[in-house]
Amino acid sequence: MEHTNKSRFTDLIDEPIDRLLPPIRGQQNQPLVSLIEAMQPVSSFFNGIKDKIMIALNNSQNPTDGLTQEESASIQLYTMQFDDGPSLFELLNQSLRSENRQNLKPWFPYLKLFCTALCKLPSQKTKVWRGVRDVDLSAKYEKGTIFAWWGISSCMTDMQTLEISQSFSAQEQNTLFSIECINGKSISQQSYFKNTEQEIILMPGSYFEVIDQLNSATGLHIIGLREITTSMTLFKPLFAIWNEETTSSAKYQSSISSSSTSTGIPSTASNYRVLEQMTKGTNKFIFLLSDNIK
Repeated sequence: MEHTNKSRFTDLIDEPIDRLLPPIRGQQNQPLVSLIEAMQPVSSFFNGIKDKIMIALNNSQNPTDGLTQEESASIQLYTMQFDDGPSLFELLNQSLRSENRQNLKPWFPYLKLFCTALCKLPSQKTKVWRGVRDVDLSAKYEKGTIFAWWGISSCMTDMQTLEISQSFSAQEQNTLFSIECINGKSISQQSYFKNTEQEIILMPGSYFEVIDQLNSATGLHIIGLREITTSMTLFKPLFAIWNEETTSSAKYQSSISSSSTSTGIPSTASNYRVLEQMTKGTNKFIFLLSDNIK
């Protein structure tokens, strides 16, 4: 594999926005495994990947945001910049952007673990930035264009931080994207570069509309994007499934509570055991009930 020394914040030049690729299917059905197991199918793509996994796990011994060590480490591994070959984000994004969806299958175990971690983080509606150096993309992203980005999109919350960290020069033709996102995931607490980059991730298959362009005399081209929804599910992220299950769980609990009131039966732990039994075998909702079952 060729080493390109890319940054994940500028890794967007190869996005195939001129056509819509087939939806991504299957990763959500994978079993949840450890990070070492999840990386096994793609381990031959990298040099010394086991050492990097051990570093990520060691740095994730005290995970935050309700994540497990394995989940937090999967995010940290994504953010690491490998100095002996292509980084994980490079090869993963290449596969996500491939027309041949078979190329993505070896990544499914890792995507399951990575997305499970992201689904536990709250979605953020905010403005974020990413860009690319020494390229004017304004002709490719004309106002009114609607498109999908298939790679995992790493963004920053501050434009100046992005410009400085990526060494944007006033003497170059640079493109910055100002993005109004609705499903951003903040990973600053899980990143290898903790609390320094304020990174927000946008999921594969995120859908956008170009709403504005600003071309300055200095060669800086700012393209305004708005994240939008589409009737087609391009990539069903696990946090969407998580939210659906949480909503359904709330409905079940409300139904049980109403039933208990009408029959005179108090809302006790036994009622929650009934709900657990109703969903036994599906592994749904049970995590919501554990604190209530004595």
